[in-house]
Amino acid sequence: MPDLPNGPHGKWRTTWGIIQNPRRLFNKCVQQFGDPFLMRAINGNVVVTDRPDLVEQIFRADPDTFSVFASEGIRPILGAGSLLMMEGPPHRAERKRVAPPLHGDRMKAYGEAMQSIALATGRNYSDGREFTGIRLGTEISLDVILQTVLGADSNQLMNEFRHSTRGVLDRSLPILFFSPKTQFSLLGFSPMDRLRVVQAKLREQIKQEVQRRGDSIHSREDILSILARPTESDPEIDFEHLADSIGTLLFAGHETTAVSIAWSLYHLHRNPDWLDKLRAELDQCDMSPESLAAMPLLRAIVQETLRLNPIVTEVLRTLTRPMELGGYRLPTGFSIAAASCLTHYDESIYASPETFDPGRFIDRTYTPSQYYPFGGGNRRCVGAAFATYELAIVLGTLVHNYRFELLDKVPVVPRRRNVTMGPSTGVRMRIIPN
Repeated sequence: MPDLPNGPHGKWRTTWGIIQNPRRLFNKCVQQFGDPFLMRAINGNVVVTDRPDLVEQIFRADPDTFSVFASEGIRPILGAGSLLMMEGPPHRAERKRVAPPLHGDRMKAYGEAMQSIALATGRNYSDGREFTGIRLGTEISLDVILQTVLGADSNQLMNEFRHSTRGVLDRSLPILFFSPKTQFSLLGFSPMDRLRVVQAKLREQIKQEVQRRGDSIHSREDILSILARPTESDPEIDFEHLADSIGTLLFAGHETTAVSIAWSLYHLHRNPDWLDKLRAELDQCDMSPESLAAMPLLRAIVQETLRLNPIVTEVLRTLTRPMELGGYRLPTGFSIAAASCLTHYDESIYASPETFDPGRFIDRTYTPSQYYPFGGGNRRCVGAAFATYELAIVLGTLVHNYRFELLDKVPVVPRRRNVTMGPSTGVRMRIIPN
């Protein structure tokens, strides 16, 4: 059995290709080297596959087979208390702690806030001026996060948290996530220095807000208050851990939802037949958050958007022990990646994969190794249910209440934002005034 698959040489060139357009690079590698193939990048050696049988093997493997990919580069940004940085028993315990507010009845309690925020934000652009879907999605998803996660309950608190959170997001440059070598300090002026300043401000605001709430955290339903409640095992609040947890929810939840709102508006307005079908169904809906979330067509549109534009293009793990994969013997320390940006375009799974066709998610279901926009296995995104619930409510509310015009006349392509890929133009639009 050979030890390693073939792949391109040159760490910096390969890394740049992954940053710029991972799907294009991965497709070339499959054609030249087969599947799986080896990527030599500045943050380590990664064996990449899009084959559902190998993706299933990865997702079903003993969780202790893996550690967090490139943790030395991401930990300084997200913090050691981030769920994304944890492994083993601490990871399982943190998932158990964080998951309840993001699922079930607690999640559904946020539906009215999501809908009212979408309505109000759309109204701000209803004068006919040009904007981008990314900007609209960012404003909506940020305010949803501020109300549901941070529990901001006044205009002053909303503005304070909005300013700090945007500062963190704006300074989270793509290159900082790919190598610790880029996280140098330079008299307070390096990209990492600037990020640390705004992160510290946000963390201090979170601490002050928890202290201000005092005993009221026991009766509040926002996620910050829920996670800040003392328990028998943790009677004292660990503010560093709490800030890391909330910071991860802010970063991951806000970014992914904003990008998906933009892409969904783009695909619907590039495919007016599906837009008309959606509007017809919305006209028969009572437009309550629960009715929107349960609409088969609306859910299918969200699923198809995430198939065409998975926010994270590959699911990465680092091996803590040797592993056989696809006829190769991979050593400890190497990483493996399940490439959703390739699997989601596999013609043997999806007919006409380049076509926007939500009907494919009404007619059939797909296995977790054929469709995995939120990752898979024991590290599948803990906020997946919250994200899809929010996307359905926001998209349904916007399409029902406003008429949009897509101003991009040529196809929009994915472009790197930080760890995510977003639309190259932001999706230029305007709302047609009544």
